Amino acid sequence: MYDALSGKDSFLKRISIIITALFIVIAGFIYIFNYYSGKELRDYGQKERTTEEGIPSAKDISPSSEAWEAGTPWLETEEYCVFLCGEVQREGVYYLAKGARIDDAILAAGGFTDSADRSYWNLAAFIYDGQQIYVPAKGELSMPVKEQSHYDSYGRLDLNTATLSELVALSGIGEKRARDILSYRDKVGRFESIEQLMNISGIKGSTFSDIKDYIFVR
Repeated sequence: MYDALSGKDSFLKRISIIITALFIVIAGFIYIFNYYSGKELRDYGQKERTTEEGIPSAKDISPSSEAWEAGTPWLETEEYCVFLCGEVQREGVYYLAKGARIDDAILAAGGFTDSADRSYWNLAAFIYDGQQIYVPAKGELSMPVKEQSHYDSYGRLDLNTATLSELVALSGIGEKRARDILSYRDKVGRFESIEQLMNISGIKGSTFSDIKDYIFVR
Protein backbone atom coordinates (compact mmCIF):
# COMPACT_ATOMS: atom_id res chain seq x y z
CA MET A 1 0.00 0.00 0.00
CA TYR A 2 2.80 2.37 0.96
CA ASP A 3 4.75 1.59 -2.24
CA ALA A 4 1.65 2.20 -4.38
CA LEU A 5 1.06 5.58 -2.81
CA SER A 6 4.71 6.46 -3.09
CA GLY A 7 4.71 5.52 -6.76
CA LYS A 8 1.57 7.57 -7.34
CA ASP A 9 3.15 10.59 -5.65
CA SER A 10 6.24 10.22 -7.80
CA PHE A 11 4.12 10.05 -10.96
CA LEU A 12 2.16 13.15 -9.99
CA LYS A 13 5.40 15.03 -9.31
CA ARG A 14 6.72 14.13 -12.78
CA ILE A 15 3.45 15.26 -14.36
CA SER A 16 3.66 18.51 -12.38
CA ILE A 17 7.24 19.12 -13.53
CA ILE A 18 6.32 18.44 -17.17
CA ILE A 19 3.32 20.80 -16.99
CA THR A 20 5.47 23.50 -15.38
CA ALA A 21 8.14 23.10 -18.07
CA LEU A 22 5.51 23.32 -20.84
CA PHE A 23 4.06 26.41 -19.21
CA ILE A 24 7.52 28.05 -19.11
CA VAL A 25 8.17 27.19 -22.78
CA ILE A 26 4.76 28.50 -23.87
CA ALA A 27 5.22 31.66 -21.81
CA GLY A 28 8.62 32.15 -23.46
CA PHE A 29 7.13 31.88 -26.95
CA ILE A 30 4.37 34.32 -26.02
CA TYR A 31 6.92 36.83 -24.66
CA ILE A 32 9.10 36.62 -27.78
CA PHE A 33 6.06 36.97 -30.07
CA ASN A 34 4.75 39.99 -28.15
CA TYR A 35 8.19 41.62 -28.07
CA TYR A 36 8.77 41.47 -31.82
CA SER A 37 5.16 42.34 -32.63
CA GLY A 38 5.44 45.35 -30.34
CA LYS A 39 8.76 46.36 -31.92
CA GLU A 40 7.15 46.36 -35.37
CA LEU A 41 4.32 48.52 -34.05
CA ARG A 42 6.78 50.90 -32.40
CA ASP A 43 8.81 51.19 -35.59
CA TYR A 44 5.65 51.78 -37.60
CA GLY A 45 4.45 54.37 -35.11
CA GLN A 46 7.80 56.19 -35.28
CA LYS A 47 7.61 56.20 -39.06
CA GLU A 48 4.07 57.59 -38.94
CA ARG A 49 5.06 60.32 -36.49
CA THR A 50 7.99 61.30 -38.68
CA THR A 51 5.64 61.60 -41.67
CA GLU A 52 3.02 63.53 -39.72
CA GLU A 53 5.59 65.94 -38.31
CA GLY A 54 6.80 66.63 -41.81
CA ILE A 55 10.46 65.76 -41.25
CA PRO A 56 11.85 65.53 -44.81
CA SER A 57 14.16 62.85 -46.04
CA ALA A 58 17.15 63.65 -48.26
CA LYS A 59 15.07 62.78 -51.32
CA ASP A 60 12.20 65.02 -50.16
CA ILE A 61 14.46 68.09 -50.30
CA SER A 62 15.94 67.28 -53.68
CA PRO A 63 15.09 69.60 -56.58
CA SER A 64 12.99 66.98 -58.35
CA SER A 65 12.42 63.26 -58.10
CA GLU A 66 13.11 62.92 -61.81
CA ALA A 67 16.50 64.59 -61.49
CA TRP A 68 17.33 62.55 -58.39
CA GLU A 69 16.50 59.27 -60.09
CA ALA A 70 18.49 60.28 -63.14
CA GLY A 71 21.53 60.74 -60.90
CA THR A 72 22.36 64.27 -62.00
CA PRO A 73 25.98 64.70 -60.79
CA TRP A 74 25.56 68.07 -59.09
CA LEU A 75 22.65 66.78 -57.02
CA GLU A 76 24.68 64.06 -55.33
CA THR A 77 26.10 66.43 -52.71
CA GLU A 78 23.74 69.21 -51.68
CA GLU A 79 25.56 72.31 -50.53
CA TYR A 80 23.89 75.56 -51.61
CA CYS A 81 20.26 76.46 -50.95
CA VAL A 82 18.52 78.66 -53.55
CA PHE A 83 14.94 79.84 -54.04
CA LEU A 84 13.48 79.56 -57.55
CA CYS A 85 10.35 81.56 -58.29
CA GLY A 86 8.51 83.25 -61.12
CA GLU A 87 8.25 81.65 -64.54
CA VAL A 88 9.65 78.21 -63.71
CA GLN A 89 7.74 74.95 -63.72
CA ARG A 90 8.12 74.23 -60.00
CA GLU A 91 8.74 77.15 -57.67
CA GLY A 92 10.48 76.30 -54.43
CA VAL A 93 13.67 75.92 -52.43
CA TYR A 94 16.35 73.73 -54.01
CA TYR A 95 19.66 72.32 -52.82
CA LEU A 96 22.46 72.27 -55.40
CA ALA A 97 26.15 71.46 -55.18
CA LYS A 98 28.84 74.08 -55.09
CA GLY A 99 29.85 75.03 -58.59
CA ALA A 100 26.32 74.75 -59.99
CA ARG A 101 25.20 77.46 -62.44
CA ILE A 102 21.93 79.33 -62.69
CA ASP A 103 21.08 77.10 -65.65
CA ASP A 104 21.38 74.08 -63.33
CA ALA A 105 19.00 75.73 -60.87
CA ILE A 106 16.45 76.43 -63.61
CA LEU A 107 16.65 72.82 -64.76
CA ALA A 108 16.20 71.59 -61.19
CA ALA A 109 12.96 73.58 -61.05
CA GLY A 110 11.70 71.84 -64.17
CA GLY A 111 12.84 74.48 -66.66
CA PHE A 112 11.22 77.67 -67.90
CA THR A 113 7.51 78.12 -68.52
CA ASP A 114 6.40 79.16 -71.99
CA SER A 115 5.97 82.73 -70.72
CA ALA A 116 9.46 83.06 -69.25
CA ASP A 117 11.97 85.68 -70.33
CA ARG A 118 14.83 83.28 -70.95
CA SER A 119 17.41 85.99 -71.55
CA TYR A 120 16.85 87.81 -68.26
CA TRP A 121 19.46 85.85 -66.30
CA ASN A 122 23.03 85.03 -67.21
CA LEU A 123 22.54 81.27 -67.18
CA ALA A 124 26.30 80.65 -67.04
CA ALA A 125 26.70 82.53 -63.73
CA PHE A 126 27.47 80.59 -60.56
CA ILE A 127 24.83 80.30 -57.87
CA TYR A 128 25.54 81.19 -54.25
CA ASP A 129 24.02 80.08 -50.97
CA GLY A 130 20.76 81.81 -50.07
CA GLN A 131 20.24 83.24 -53.56
CA GLN A 132 16.76 84.06 -54.88
CA ILE A 133 16.37 83.50 -58.60
CA TYR A 134 13.25 85.21 -59.90
CA VAL A 135 12.41 84.51 -63.54
CA PRO A 136 10.13 87.23 -64.99
CA ALA A 137 7.63 86.82 -67.77
CA LYS A 138 8.39 88.19 -71.23
CA GLY A 139 8.06 91.97 -71.18
CA GLU A 140 7.56 92.08 -67.41
CA LEU A 141 10.94 93.72 -66.78
CA SER A 142 12.64 95.82 -69.39
CA MET A 143 16.25 95.46 -68.22
CA PRO A 144 18.17 92.24 -67.64
CA VAL A 145 19.05 91.47 -64.05
CA LYS A 146 22.03 93.33 -62.74
CA GLU A 147 24.82 91.30 -61.25
CA GLN A 148 24.61 90.91 -57.49
CA SER A 149 26.34 93.87 -55.84
CA HIS A 150 30.05 93.17 -55.52
CA TYR A 151 30.04 94.85 -52.09
CA ASP A 152 28.12 94.15 -48.91
CA SER A 153 26.58 96.68 -46.54
CA TYR A 154 29.95 97.00 -44.76
CA GLY A 155 31.73 97.95 -47.97
CA ARG A 156 33.59 94.67 -48.25
CA LEU A 157 34.33 93.29 -51.72
CA ASP A 158 32.98 89.85 -52.68
CA LEU A 159 35.88 87.83 -54.05
CA ASN A 160 33.50 85.69 -56.09
CA THR A 161 32.12 88.58 -58.16
CA ALA A 162 34.92 91.14 -57.99
CA THR A 163 36.17 92.61 -61.26
CA LEU A 164 39.77 93.29 -62.20
CA SER A 165 39.49 97.02 -61.47
CA GLU A 166 37.84 96.39 -58.10
CA LEU A 167 40.59 93.99 -57.06
CA VAL A 168 43.30 96.41 -58.16
CA ALA A 169 41.75 99.00 -55.85
CA LEU A 170 42.55 96.84 -52.83
CA SER A 171 45.66 97.77 -50.85
CA GLY A 172 48.74 95.95 -52.10
CA ILE A 173 46.94 94.26 -55.00
CA GLY A 174 48.31 95.42 -58.32
CA GLU A 175 47.11 94.38 -61.74
CA LYS A 176 49.25 91.24 -61.86
CA ARG A 177 47.98 89.97 -58.51
CA ALA A 178 44.43 90.89 -59.47
CA ARG A 179 44.73 88.81 -62.63
CA ASP A 180 46.18 85.95 -60.56
CA ILE A 181 43.13 86.14 -58.30
CA LEU A 182 40.78 85.97 -61.27
CA SER A 183 42.73 83.05 -62.75
CA TYR A 184 42.59 81.21 -59.45
CA ARG A 185 38.85 81.85 -59.17
CA ASP A 186 38.30 80.49 -62.69
CA LYS A 187 40.28 77.41 -61.75
CA VAL A 188 38.55 76.57 -58.44
CA GLY A 189 35.09 77.86 -59.39
CA ARG A 190 34.47 79.84 -56.21
CA PHE A 191 36.27 81.05 -53.13
CA GLU A 192 34.93 79.29 -50.06
CA SER A 193 36.84 81.52 -47.64
CA ILE A 194 38.97 84.65 -47.86
CA GLU A 195 41.92 82.64 -46.54
CA GLN A 196 42.10 80.89 -49.92
CA LEU A 197 43.72 84.06 -51.22
CA MET A 198 46.89 82.97 -49.47
CA ASN A 199 47.11 80.06 -51.93
CA ILE A 200 48.04 82.67 -54.54
CA SER A 201 51.68 83.60 -54.85
CA GLY A 202 52.50 86.98 -53.32
CA ILE A 203 49.37 87.21 -51.17
CA LYS A 204 50.52 86.15 -47.73
CA GLY A 205 51.41 87.71 -44.41
CA SER A 206 51.16 91.49 -44.40
CA THR A 207 49.44 91.72 -47.79
CA PHE A 208 46.60 89.48 -46.65
CA SER A 209 46.39 91.28 -43.28
CA ASP A 210 46.01 94.62 -45.06
CA ILE A 211 42.98 93.51 -47.09
CA LYS A 212 41.25 90.81 -45.01
CA ASP A 213 38.88 93.31 -43.40
CA TYR A 214 37.83 94.65 -46.81
CA ILE A 215 36.92 91.38 -48.52
CA PHE A 216 34.42 88.56 -47.99
CA VAL A 217 32.91 85.63 -49.85
CA ARG A 218 29.20 85.20 -50.49
